Amino acid sequence: MKIRRLAAIALLALMVLPACAEEFWFATVADTHITDEESAEIVVDAIDMINEDERIEFSLWLGDITDRSTEPEFVIAKRTLELNEKPWHPVRGNHDDSGGYYEEYFGPINYRVEHGGWVFLMMDSNGPAETIVTEETMDWLREQIEATDPETQIVLACHHPLILGGVVPLAGAPAILELFDGHNLQAVVAGHLHANQEHTVDGVLHTVNNCCALIRGNIDRSPERGYRVYRAEGGEIVETEFVTVREIPE
Repeated sequence: MKIRRLAAIALLALMVLPACAEEFWFATVADTHITDEESAEIVVDAIDMINEDERIEFSLWLGDITDRSTEPEFVIAKRTLELNEKPWHPVRGNHDDSGGYYEEYFGPINYRVEHGGWVFLMMDSNGPAETIVTEETMDWLREQIEATDPETQIVLACHHPLILGGVVPLAGAPAILELFDGHNLQAVVAGHLHANQEHTVDGVLHTVNNCCALIRGNIDRSPERGYRVYRAEGGEIVETEFVTVREIPE
């Protein structure tokens, strides 16, 4: 009888603890700057590689999906991204925020994704220069964080990086990061800079991608265009690497 009681207590303890995160891989793609069918060719190549990589379970698309935020560009971009055979989740970039076409073709600008016991907060970072995000987005972030167990692993995905070079926070970034105090923020993944950067600040991984575009270059004139992959294991991101799709000399 005592053994049964101990077993029941142990089972109850397991039920109230956050679910143990499984191992999984995901990818981030940034700054595709699609203008027409030709400019979408490199994006198709990236999607083909992601589809063929059995490790990758889903992808995050980190903004500037189009170049001028026109409806014809969004038509091509939507048709291209739908070639993904695995779940894909976009955020809006500053090149995507005119005309309301992003919302029409891709949906909400702020939303939550859950995978493997982790929470991915897909945040719109198009706001006033002094705060990065709008007050509506800040309110949404507060609600999402309050609704998340403090032990649950969180990844914040947005277009604009919050800390440049792992040293300089953008205006408004400290207020955003303070919202996660007492919670398990694992990473902030972003694009915008067209640069490959990876820094850990206060225990949080901050990454930025080279672009994956034919018509745009990288800030350091690097020829590599591609995407980044991440491996989550044991409740942490334990590995990240940039995968080159094409090399395009400046």
